[in-house]
Amino acid sequence: SFKLEELVTISSFLNSFVFKMIWDGIVENARGETLELFHSVHGWLMVLYERDCRRRFAPEDHWLRKDLKPSVLFQELDKDKKRAQLLLQYIPHVIPHKNRVLLFRNMVTKEKEKLGLVETSSASPHVTHITIRRSRMLEDGYEQLRQLSQNAMKGVIRVKFVNDLGVDEAGIDQDGVFKEFLEEIIKKVFDPALNLFKTTSGDERLYPSPTSYIHENYLQLFEFVGKMLGKAVYE
Repeated sequence: SFKLEELVTISSFLNSFVFKMIWDGIVENARGETLELFHSVHGWLMVLYERDCRRRFAPEDHWLRKDLKPSVLFQELDKDKKRAQLLLQYIPHVIPHKNRVLLFRNMVTKEKEKLGLVETSSASPHVTHITIRRSRMLEDGYEQLRQLSQNAMKGVIRVKFVNDLGVDEAGIDQDGVFKEFLEEIIKKVFDPALNLFKTTSGDERLYPSPTSYIHENYLQLFEFVGKMLGKAVYE
C-alpha cells in the first residue's frame, strides 16, 4: 500500500525513532504504553529492514547512524552501559558491519578468557578428543559432539582421523585438522543428496528439505548443523 520512495521515508523515521528511544535512555525505564509503543514501532522497523535485506529498496548506508561513533559504543559496552547493550540487541544494523565483526571477535576473546579456554603460562584449557573415520565423518562427528556441553563445544576440540581399519592417519592436529573436519562436515550436511537441505532453482540457495523427516533423527541433525556453524563462526 506504500510506494517504495514512501517506504524509504517511513523506514528512515522509524530507524531514527527507535535509535533515539534507546540512546536517550527512554527504553531502559519504559513501562506500560511506552514499552508497547517501542515494541510496536521496532516490529514495523524490522519488517522493513528485513524486506530491504531480501530486495533492496533503500539507498546505500540508509540504515546506519552517522552520529553514532563506534569508539563511543565500544567504550559504553566495556562499561556495561545498558543503552549500548540494547542497541546491539534491537538495532545492530545501525552499526557498520566491519565494526560489528570487531565487536563480536572482542566478545568471543573475552568470553574465552573468562571460561579459561585460552592457553596461559599457568593453565591449559580442557581439550576434548574425538576420533573420526573418514568414511563415516558425519555419523562419527554427530555421535561424539552432539552431547558436549556448551562450554566444551566452545573449547578446544582435537580430531584424530583413522581409516576404516582403525589405523591412525599421520599428522598431529594443531587446529588445522579440526578446521578440515568442520569444513568437510558442513559440506556434507548441506549437500542436497543427503536431503537435509534442498536448493532453489536458478540461484541455488539452500533451504530445509520438506522431506528431511526421512532421517529418523532429522531434528537432532538440524541442531547439530547449527552447532557446527556456530563453532565455525566462534573460531
